[in-house]
Amino acid sequence: MKLFKYPIKLASCFAICVIASTATVIAQPKSPQTNSVIKLTLTQLKVLRSLGLKIALPSYVPTNFHADKVIVSAGRENVDSLRYFIIYQNLSTDKCFAIESVSGGIGDLPAGSRSYPINSPIFGKSTLEQGLYGNAKQPTLLSQWWEEQNGPFYRFVGTGVMPELSNCSNITPQEAVKVSQSIRYLN
Repeated sequence: MKLFKYPIKLASCFAICVIASTATVIAQPKSPQTNSVIKLTLTQLKVLRSLGLKIALPSYVPTNFHADKVIVSAGRENVDSLRYFIIYQNLSTDKCFAIESVSGGIGDLPAGSRSYPINSPIFGKSTLEQGLYGNAKQPTLLSQWWEEQNGPFYRFVGTGVMPELSNCSNITPQEAVKVSQSIRYLN
């Protein structure tokens, strides 16, 4: 697999964009510039916008949470492999969650041991499932995929589902539903 690297100057820092079938960009700026509603830095927003997907983010995150990492990946030959993954973390309580978006290639999520209803103003009715998903060693939270029409698709991701979320604990299901219901498109 051949990788192409393109340096991009973003605000006061540099990020390296690697574009290939499993390429990733991680934006972890320690900039004081933040948007108080969506809690992303200007650099993180620029990295997200560079992907070209319609960006949907929570307008509510629990107190003392911030966007710790923004991970973007793009497949060179396949439009269905565009993805972003935003990890929100509260370091003082060691809790985290993520919002994930993909351009396509999703499947249905099996029901968990417990389901919580979500009623999103932009995506309609869905559920947050509690169960064993992905790499999780204990029950975690994962929502069904949300979409308007034909993608991109979005979801709430709890701890342990992906390696990036393995060193923290979940927020409560009620908080996860509140975060999920607050998802809005970024203008």
